[in-house]
Amino acid sequence: MTTTADFRQVAQYMGLTICSLIMRTALWVSSILWGIVREIVNGVFRVAIGIIVAILSTIVFFGFILWLFTL
Repeated sequence: MTTTADFRQVAQYMGLTICSLIMRTALWVSSILWGIVREIVNGVFRVAIGIIVAILSTIVFFGFILWLFTL
């Protein structure tokens, strides 16, 4: 009876260890993927903001030139 209980306890401990290893690996992989997605989204926002600023700067520049013509 004691030997069976010991085997059961060892098997339970090994199962818990394997399960925690799988969970840690899954969380590690998901954190890497989340970092990649986050960098892509940040890059897209930076490009969009850069394009908007470039368009607004061009409009302001030509508006300033037109204003100078009215002086």
